[in-house]
Amino acid sequence: MSLPLLSDKLPALTHFTHQLATDYQSGHLSGWDDFKSQTAAFYTPDMMAQIEQVVPGWLHMSTYANRQTLVHVTSVLVALYTLPEYHAASREQQIIMEWMVMFHDVAKQAFPGKHDYTHAFRSAAITGRALAPLGFPTAAAYAHQIDEWHQLTNTAVIYDPQHAEDKQDNRKLADILAGINHLYGAKSPAALIIEGVLLHLSIDSDPSYPTVAPLTADEIMHCISLDLHPLLTMMQLVDNDSWQLFDPASKQYQREKTLAAFDNIARLISI
Repeated sequence: MSLPLLSDKLPALTHFTHQLATDYQSGHLSGWDDFKSQTAAFYTPDMMAQIEQVVPGWLHMSTYANRQTLVHVTSVLVALYTLPEYHAASREQQIIMEWMVMFHDVAKQAFPGKHDYTHAFRSAAITGRALAPLGFPTAAAYAHQIDEWHQLTNTAVIYDPQHAEDKQDNRKLADILAGINHLYGAKSPAALIIEGVLLHLSIDSDPSYPTVAPLTADEIMHCISLDLHPLLTMMQLVDNDSWQLFDPASKQYQREKTLAAFDNIARLISI
């Protein structure tokens, strides 16, 4: 099956982020100021409009916190292109990961001093709508179930008094995941992309960033398949790496913590 390629849909972005990755690995990126300067020059109004056509919500995402999330997603792509696990993955897994990264924070609303603990579910809702127009095959149920599923996923939120903010409502996960299978087919590339976006805030592995709605052991066994596990591992690795690109010690520390968490998950889902 031929899958839509990020490099075909957004060739300029792909070239730019690959070049950033090359410059990063060769030491030609001097730090965050250099990184942000290059991204600011690349993301012209015309380029932003092009990306919005492929990734709906991209423009709105970039309006928050002085384009913080825009810079972050760019750095996640750079982290992906330098990740050993990505280079060892199959071509299909690489394609899945590129789309997963593009969509994982598309609904994030970043404000100083606040977190957005529900953006993974909202981003997944956008992803579920966006993949079909990109050319990912859908199941027969897509035409009459996408609106109901989008509403369910987008509003799966409960208030967390401990953090005085909303968090994702994991009680809805079974229905959300069943809906993904009905829309795109179980374990299809599209389903795996959406699931990775949906669950990228659900695994407690980063000591510096609170996971306010971590999956329980039972939820892990229900939600994370053997097919999703290596993809979600990569997503968590690059999401963490992206914040620490220019701090090798912290980057290595978080990598070890993430791999340990996913090794535990592997043992749990292989039982």
